[in-house]
Amino acid sequence: MEPYTFNPCKSLKTAKEMAGLTNGAESADMDDVRTPLQAKSPPAATNGNGHHTNGHRPKSVANGNIDGEANNKVVKYMDADIMDGTDCGIWSFRPGWLQAFANKKAFLIVFCLTSVLQGMYYTYFVSVLTTIEKLFQIQSKTTGIIMSATEIGQIGGALLLTYYGGQGHRPKWIACGMLVFAAASILCSTPHFLFGNGEDVSGNVFGGEQLNASTYKMRELNARLCHDMSLYNVKNNSLSPVKKLKGEPSKMVAPRDIPSTSSDVKPVENLTDDRSLELVSKTPFYKGRIASRCDSPDNTAYQNRIRHAVLSVFFVSLLFIGIGATAVYTLGIPYIDDNVATRESPLYFGITIGVRIFGPVFGFLLGSFCTSIYVNFPFANPGITSDDPQWIGAWWLGVFIVGAALILTSFPMMGFPRNLPPQAPPRSKNNGVVCPKHLRHQPPAILPKKTSNKKPSLKDFPAAMRRLLKNDILLYRTASSVLHILPIAGLYTFLPKYLESQFLLSQPMANMISGMAGILVMGAGIFASGSFMRHFKPSARFVAKWIAASALAYSVGMVILMWLGCSLTDFVGLDDVNPGRPGGLAVQACNATCECRLGEFAPICATDGKTYLSPCVAGCTKVREEEKGYTYLDCQCLGEGVTAKNGFCDLQCDNLTWYIVIFSFFVLIHSTSEVGSMLLTLRCVDPQDKAMALGLISFAIGLFGNVPCPVIYGAVVDSTCLFWEDNCGEPGACRLYDPVKFRMLFHGLTAIIMLGAFFVDALVCYKASSVRFHDDEVLPEEAKAALPLPTLPPSNESAV
Repeated sequence: MEPYTFNPCKSLKTAKEMAGLTNGAESADMDDVRTPLQAKSPPAATNGNGHHTNGHRPKSVANGNIDGEANNKVVKYMDADIMDGTDCGIWSFRPGWLQAFANKKAFLIVFCLTSVLQGMYYTYFVSVLTTIEKLFQIQSKTTGIIMSATEIGQIGGALLLTYYGGQGHRPKWIACGMLVFAAASILCSTPHFLFGNGEDVSGNVFGGEQLNASTYKMRELNARLCHDMSLYNVKNNSLSPVKKLKGEPSKMVAPRDIPSTSSDVKPVENLTDDRSLELVSKTPFYKGRIASRCDSPDNTAYQNRIRHAVLSVFFVSLLFIGIGATAVYTLGIPYIDDNVATRESPLYFGITIGVRIFGPVFGFLLGSFCTSIYVNFPFANPGITSDDPQWIGAWWLGVFIVGAALILTSFPMMGFPRNLPPQAPPRSKNNGVVCPKHLRHQPPAILPKKTSNKKPSLKDFPAAMRRLLKNDILLYRTASSVLHILPIAGLYTFLPKYLESQFLLSQPMANMISGMAGILVMGAGIFASGSFMRHFKPSARFVAKWIAASALAYSVGMVILMWLGCSLTDFVGLDDVNPGRPGGLAVQACNATCECRLGEFAPICATDGKTYLSPCVAGCTKVREEEKGYTYLDCQCLGEGVTAKNGFCDLQCDNLTWYIVIFSFFVLIHSTSEVGSMLLTLRCVDPQDKAMALGLISFAIGLFGNVPCPVIYGAVVDSTCLFWEDNCGEPGACRLYDPVKFRMLFHGLTAIIMLGAFFVDALVCYKASSVRFHDDEVLPEEAKAALPLPTLPPSNESAV
């Protein structure tokens, strides 16, 4: 038999307090130690003497144990409003075993999975943009406009969606947003099924003749060489033997009729084994010059029709993707905040935002995997590898995978209740009794924050907007969020392009560095800041000061990076008279008769260390396939015995490592403000307006941040262009940038905008003293005076 131990809860008074059977004086004493299940006292439980109204008194406490009846009353009397709608399930399917998942941890897992899938879609689509542009001949500036459709959807759905969804069944609204996102994602893949693999519009057609990838590759390679057009006298669309080759009468080009839209020259008779003549004979001509896809009017019109249809499909799908993503983000964060303890909010926000960071990383990995599969998977074998320039990856596969995964994830999300059930009360070792001594050490807010069950009405929407617009802290936070997101979004949008042009990196390497030095470092900073805020519980003013300091540090970091880069190596072939002119070439005596195509960018590196714009500009007449690539020979503009290979010459610059280290350091500092920024936004408004506040910020970020971002940064990047491709007489994509100008403007613009964010954050610091982060936080007297008086609900009690 166990020895008797003293039980601090054995007194009759304590038993009464635990059962909620006290008089008015005792009830007042119990306000600070009420258990979660005692959110409301039982109606008419006691009379003025502390007795039951039926005249019976509670049974006494014996041997240190509270009577089972008193203990059961603790569990019995719960807030009916809180328990309303806490069952987990879909429609009538609500089995008992499923109720175990109606908790904050299960919701956090499903919500984080949803955030990762949505983040995957954005970076995946960015990773296949080059494939889509090449496949459907879409210019980069056009894809930039199409990408803004996501922000248009976000702007259109942010306010009304968060107003109605924030006051309704939020998990169901989130699930509907996921289904909209998934349907739009699958819609985005339909151009592949409607228009096939796109070979008819990718330029692999000459005069109606369809070429396979291998043949087209050889045609393209041959067309880049120097073809001395003085060999030919074009008359009536025929080649005439008017000039001898190398002074030998027998080595002449035989006459052949060439239709104006022909894609090939038939084998020339009486040719020697000279490689240059073999290449000339295989090059497509159109009216005496090297042909291109722009020479056939019918082909051009067909490309335009398909291009317009594809752009329409992409625009509509991205529009609905923006609407669906808005519902998930602006409703999920307040739902988490309302169902976790106040002291746990920073940790949960850190986990949510930190895990969300992995979405873009996985999106790039998925893009790498899908583009390594041929576009006609699994029905075609192209006979070439993914390293071939003519390779078209399965761009449609990834968006289909993400859409299907979101559909499967939406059903668990839909099953969560309107409000998560309250946590079970803490149990003591004293036979399961909860003692006041123990309760005083429990967090004060372990019940879900109560939400209104009132149905939202459109007539109440203006009143809700007025409440938000009168909140000066929220308005400053909105302006700060816009100024923080605009430079960061612009920087990351063009960071891979910057790394490619500044340090001459390959596209996969530039994408990997952008993800590792940016996204993963950012995730580490978010996790760290969430843990810091949970353990040290900083005040709102401290958090506001840290946000301002991080903005200032980021601006200083961008100024440092303005002076850290590499200069362009010796580059031959650019038009120095008219720099930046579309297709501009510098004609020299050695290549004056080569008839080089305007706007062709195929750089080669000569063994003398100079980079030439193309083999034609270098006057190369031969090419030889080797184990490690192609070698260009007999180049008229190069010295004797000098050869060249594809690609740029290596940079004599080692600043890339320093750039990655410094950039990662300042990204880490700035990312530590993300959790505090979110918490400050949620705590500066009424609980009923949390979703609306996030919707307002999302609306402002979309309208003033993400929509103008590609326009502003795109204009800055384009202003540094040195060489534009020629797209049927119009400027195409920029292929070469001025490294110094690019570096200065790119980082300088980011530093200026982030400096503006610092000044706005300073205003938030001045106002933040009236915001309380934690329930046990004591506000200064001046902050208390600034707080509005609470509105008390009408009493439902009636005289007995």
